[in-house]
Amino acid sequence: MKSFIRLSLLMVAIASFASCTKVVIDARPASITGSWVLTDAAQKDRYGWYTVTTGVEYGVFTFYSNGRARYVENGVVLEGSWNIQTLTSGYYDEYGNYYTNSHQSLSIYVSDYYGDDVIDMYFDNVRISNNSFVGTNYTHNTIGRYRFSRY
Repeated sequence: MKSFIRLSLLMVAIASFASCTKVVIDARPASITGSWVLTDAAQKDRYGWYTVTTGVEYGVFTFYSNGRARYVENGVVLEGSWNIQTLTSGYYDEYGNYYTNSHQSLSIYVSDYYGDDVIDMYFDNVRISNNSFVGTNYTHNTIGRYRFSRY
């Protein structure tokens, strides 16, 4: 009888451990490093949102962990840098709402060797997730919204 109880307890313990699952929650913030393409660009003024063409819709931005950046489009390569800062100031989010809390800004500067071909982008606010990021800026009573997706 004692061996039956011991065997039963052993079977319950094995069944308990066999049914355990491990859940891992990654608490690290999403990173901008990697390759991205611009998938949507829009501006909002007092009349509403409208789509805009930026000239960088067909290229690929690559952001490296050391702060270097590269943009490639049809064999043209521009190189430079990117920087994210945490600020506490006023900004507009991707829906056109105004806030004054802590947020991140993003600057991107890439050019060709001679400095003739340049992309100089600044976003007052950037929201980064695993597979996309949205940058917004405010200039001359207009909010700009730029959506990027992983390439």
